[in-house]
Amino acid sequence: MPLWLHRTDKTVLRSVASADLPEPIARYIEEPDLSAVAGQPVKYWVVTGDTISLASPAQQNAIDTVLLASRRDGLANEIDQSETFMRAFSLVVIDELNLLRAQHSLAPLSPAQLKNSVRNKLDG
Repeated sequence: MPLWLHRTDKTVLRSVASADLPEPIARYIEEPDLSAVAGQPVKYWVVTGDTISLASPAQQNAIDTVLLASRRDGLANEIDQSETFMRAFSLVVIDELNLLRAQHSLAPLSPAQLKNSVRNKLDG
């Protein structure tokens, strides 16, 4: 039975009959030549038609930049998720800070402001 590579998520399926593929056969490359990407992270694989190549160094940097930004957004967005430690901790910190800010006639800090500050710190 052949080896299959999913065209978009780059999942490799080994020893699967074409009838047993979880998606239509058009979404797979049968017996792909993976020699150009051997030992390289899947995130750097580029699928063009039925050819699999390795992303250039510039493309790899762009891929890493997008993934890092997404990871940072995910961390900052934890403040918005219910039932998480990050949200509860953030709200406790906001309450404490707002008590101190009120003593100095400063406007209260909102969760959105804290989230933006955290996101900006992740960038720098």
